[in-house]
Amino acid sequence: MFRATEIHLYKLYIEREQAFNFLTKIGQMNNVNIVNCSNNPFNEHDYYKQLKRCDDIYNKISEIKNLLNLYNKQIHYCPNYEEFISNIKITEDQVIKIEQDLTHKIQFILNQQTNLQQIIEQRNKLEEQIAIIQHCKEFIYKFSGIQLGYIVGCMNTLDSHKFNRIVFRISKENGIVKFQNLNNQRTLFTLVFTLGKHENLKNKLLKICEAFNVSIYQLPEENNVETKLIELQNELINLDITISTTKQEIDQQLDFFSDIQMEHLLDLNNIYDYGYCSYICELKIILDLISATYYHLTFFEAKSQFLIGQVWCEQSDIELMKQTGVQIEIIQDINEKSYEPPSLLKTNQFTYIFQELVNTYGIPRYDEINPGLFTIITFPFLFGMMFGDIGHGIVLTIFGFYLLIFGQSVIKRIKLQNNSEYLAYADFQSLYQCRYLITLMGLFATYCGFIYNDFFSISLEYKLEKFQLGFDGKWSMSESHLTVMNSFKMKTAIIVGVIQMVFGILLKGWNCLYQRKLIDFFFNFLPELAFMLSTFGYMSFLIILKWLTNYSNNLEPPSIITTLLNMVFTLGGIKGAEMYPHQVYFQTILIKIAIYSPIIMLLKPEVIRIKRRFFNQRNQQMVYNELVEQEHAQVELVKEEKNQIFGKLVQNRVIKEEKHFDFSEIYIESLIECIEFVLGAVSNTASYLRLWALSLAHSQLSEVFFKMSIEPQIQNGSIVGICLTFIVYALATFGVLMCMDTLECFLHSLRLHWVEFQSKFYKGDGHHFQKFNYLHFLDQKFQFSTRM
Repeated sequence: MFRATEIHLYKLYIEREQAFNFLTKIGQMNNVNIVNCSNNPFNEHDYYKQLKRCDDIYNKISEIKNLLNLYNKQIHYCPNYEEFISNIKITEDQVIKIEQDLTHKIQFILNQQTNLQQIIEQRNKLEEQIAIIQHCKEFIYKFSGIQLGYIVGCMNTLDSHKFNRIVFRISKENGIVKFQNLNNQRTLFTLVFTLGKHENLKNKLLKICEAFNVSIYQLPEENNVETKLIELQNELINLDITISTTKQEIDQQLDFFSDIQMEHLLDLNNIYDYGYCSYICELKIILDLISATYYHLTFFEAKSQFLIGQVWCEQSDIELMKQTGVQIEIIQDINEKSYEPPSLLKTNQFTYIFQELVNTYGIPRYDEINPGLFTIITFPFLFGMMFGDIGHGIVLTIFGFYLLIFGQSVIKRIKLQNNSEYLAYADFQSLYQCRYLITLMGLFATYCGFIYNDFFSISLEYKLEKFQLGFDGKWSMSESHLTVMNSFKMKTAIIVGVIQMVFGILLKGWNCLYQRKLIDFFFNFLPELAFMLSTFGYMSFLIILKWLTNYSNNLEPPSIITTLLNMVFTLGGIKGAEMYPHQVYFQTILIKIAIYSPIIMLLKPEVIRIKRRFFNQRNQQMVYNELVEQEHAQVELVKEEKNQIFGKLVQNRVIKEEKHFDFSEIYIESLIECIEFVLGAVSNTASYLRLWALSLAHSQLSEVFFKMSIEPQIQNGSIVGICLTFIVYALATFGVLMCMDTLECFLHSLRLHWVEFQSKFYKGDGHHFQKFNYLHFLDQKFQFSTRM
């Protein structure tokens, strides 16, 4: 983790028939990055058709999921990808098999669903017809000898009022409508009108019925009513049987997709451990793996019988690839700009979250020091300095231990639930990944709370046998308590900040030596280190010296700020007594170092210019020597031909330099870098005062909450008041200090690492190692889907 893992670039030659199986084996490996070296457009690649087929299958799977949701079928999603992948084997033939199987079953389900809808409509019409005959049995047949016409049918309940008004107007009071509710949506009606006076009245009423989309039924003869009812009821019974049978067939097909395909019943723990899931989810995962394999096959350059590709990986992984019979050769020119190696950063469950904090700012280069290793200690320590409180730190630590002990079981329980709980899984999974960070932040906050002697704004009276840990509790009763604590926290913040920045500069020098950048080492690292130590490093030295000096013998303690200002304006001079022997002599040397250091940094462009001039002269001399060797080889050349050959040799010779090189840009860049470092040293040191400021705000807020809520009730001795105010105090502490202030301290600690520390040595412009790993692919896809 100190630097990116050493990897090499290899070229692969794979037969087309073995390509898919070969990539499935790579998908089981952990650290292989396939490079996209295909020159053809994506939609013209040979494997583009297979990807389109996979997209069509995705649509079919979505159709089945919609049907499962429509029929309230429970879907069991895969709880353990690792176990699932280890128990399956994917092949190219599975795509065709899955497609055919899904197409057949979807078509069958859709046909059955269409038949079911038609049968249900027939059943509804039969129910309406039976209800109408029973309704009209004692009403219409009584007027058989009178000259009256009638229309009977069924209509939507919401249209009944409008229908009645229009019939009344069109019939001119010669038509009467009688309604009876069949259910909440449909209403039976009987329209009776007179015959003879208006010849076209029946046609008009029929048109009105047609406009309202009314179902009109013909009544049987009076003597055939009972027989007709029996026939309709028998037909209704047959339709109910058909509907029940059709639903069972649809349920069987959907249960096949929603159920877990296993030979015997298992409990929830075994289902999680073995990675069992619904068959439709199993097909979805298999299709994800197949489509990922086809997609990465498009990275290869297609030849007649072979696929040519490139991979970044470790040498140990190449030995596993060679066992499959693939021809592999290493590419030597990995230092070329087009072959800049990606950064493979191996992490575990403990170091993952700390590396993610660094990666959020920028991916480290392949050959530079990774700050994630140092963040493991420095990040929670800076957080603890701002959040220092024994009680709050213990609460945060307990929460961290809860995630460590019970977090996995909570995730297991959530992942065994339905899809509606997946958003909760995504949020808790992110929190669970921070479990070690939260635990360390709580431990360091507790430690700093002991140093500050602060327990929920209360100072504790404790003393160890041999030494005192932190401030004595008697300081809390002193009037100068706040002044002393602020002075201590402010100076401690400065010392810690200077130490971290100096350490960052030392890492920059380590990078320069490792990358063999001697110019940067002598004209960047050494001047920066000298400037930082001669200014703010010296200030930290004076702070510690003042702490260790006894000023109780009527000695006035000197002001460090005044000492530093006199050192700058008088070039090393002081006013008053010396803090240590030969102080003026040492300060004179230090102020000269601080002045000359930026000047040395500005000499870097001239050194680069001289180096390049000698390099070009040496390169031309080598070309001239080659030409002389050709003359000694008795090659007869005319003078013009010699000049032509000389020019071609100079042009064709490989010169390792950038194509675009402008000295004015180097001068400007060097000047900006010098000014930025000098001014940044001041601003960055001042920025570390946020360690003091946030610690002061945290302690004062805690004290205000305590004194404004519980303390008056304790003085009054009211038990009821203590209980009530404790609830208010607990809610305020949890909401403001444990939530808001925790987030604030976290963000400020993150800023101190990104800006003040990492800017000293960390470029962060590398590119990430893209693993082709099935488990990593499915986890990333699942995390993305839960946040959509």
